Amino acid sequence: MIRQIIYREILENLLSLRFILSLLLAVSLFATAGFVFAAKYRQESQDYWKNTNENLSNLSEQTKRLCDAARYKQTVYRKPKALALCTEGFEKYFPNYFRFNIFSMYIPGVKSRDNFDLGRFSDMDLVFIISLILSFIALIFTYDTICGEKEAGTLRLILSASIHRHKILIGKYAGVMFTLGIPLLLGLLVNLLIVISSRDVVISAGDWYKILTIVLLSFLYLSIFVLLGLFVSSRTAHSANSMVILLLVWVGLVILIPSFGRIISDTACKSPTEAELQRRLTEVDQQIEDDLISGKFGKNAGAFSQNPEKDNPPGTVRLVNARRQAGNQVREDHLNKMTVPLIFGRHFTRLSPTVIYQCSSEAIAGIGITRFKSLYQQVKRYQQDLKEYVRSKDAQDPDSLHLLCDHGQAISDWGVMSKKPVSFDSVPKFQERDLALGQSLKLAVWDIGLLILFNLVFFAAAYVSFLRYDVR
Repeated sequence: MIRQIIYREILENLLSLRFILSLLLAVSLFATAGFVFAAKYRQESQDYWKNTNENLSNLSEQTKRLCDAARYKQTVYRKPKALALCTEGFEKYFPNYFRFNIFSMYIPGVKSRDNFDLGRFSDMDLVFIISLILSFIALIFTYDTICGEKEAGTLRLILSASIHRHKILIGKYAGVMFTLGIPLLLGLLVNLLIVISSRDVVISAGDWYKILTIVLLSFLYLSIFVLLGLFVSSRTAHSANSMVILLLVWVGLVILIPSFGRIISDTACKSPTEAELQRRLTEVDQQIEDDLISGKFGKNAGAFSQNPEKDNPPGTVRLVNARRQAGNQVREDHLNKMTVPLIFGRHFTRLSPTVIYQCSSEAIAGIGITRFKSLYQQVKRYQQDLKEYVRSKDAQDPDSLHLLCDHGQAISDWGVMSKKPVSFDSVPKFQERDLALGQSLKLAVWDIGLLILFNLVFFAAAYVSFLRYDVR
């Protein structure tokens, strides 16, 4: 009997005008997103390789002296990701390059070229279309599922055949989910064909598994709105009332709550300003100067003359390194405070299943704040690996004082570090590592659990409401 109910629901939906319009809208949006992403990815890839090759070329020039390679301020750029076609998230708002040498880590920055033709489509990714458009389509298919049949008198006839109500509810749910799957999967297929045919985007085997996981998450997300529609439809007597209620709930869950997140986070958590950063850097510099005066770094530390025997090279190196470490700590604290409002806003807006779906999709795709934090930590580890490389090469030079220091010309003349050349091929190069699917799922497990919880709550509400529904 459930099979017959599912077949009937699917047939009615497929023959309806709302299905045809929904299919055309979804496929056209998915296709547009595919063209936009392919063009944007091509542009970002060109910029990435140009900047990366320029950085490596400059690093190669610095290997003529080990001390210069140690001091060279490298710039590591964020590589465009193929999985951004699924969800761009907040990726475009995060810095896309990191500047550092083995002694200092600077505030990450943004370097890009504007494209005014594509800027208006910057948010049109698969998760955006599903979370906004398909969730609304789910309500269109369910707002009159129960109350509409009551108005037509068919619901009374079905129940007169001694069919259990839970079978009717499950049949209607499965029928709508199958109907929604057609525009979702067909649109996704069109999108992927457009992206792959561009030949600029390479999707690895691991990326395909992540795309499949996001598709499954999408069905879990859309299921919430299908159950919400069944619940409201079983609580109202007229389909017009059901549509109005669902529209208001949809606006609140999909638009208002996510939008309020930034407003509340900006109000509750103020982001630090550039002026505050400079003030803190000035304060730590003054503290270092006070330590110098008190003799913490030794006698004649900070005296940059041409006679290292008269001055104190070890003390001066400790002074310079103390300044670099203090500045690094201030800049890292500043960076951490900059991410606090975003994290706070995301936690607050998790009242909405839309935000939960977006966060879990970003975690699985390795996009957004998850990737930014991971990339920043990878750059710091690379900085330490490069420092160990310099230390090991410097230890092989008997003419060096073996004092690693971000030195100026005066200290360089003392020979605190090796001035011998090194092979560029032997210098460690930065390579970003993506998280495996299992690691990504661990990051998204709580959000996936919340999506399941939303499904259970709305299913229970729809089930209880339909059991008590008056079909007269």
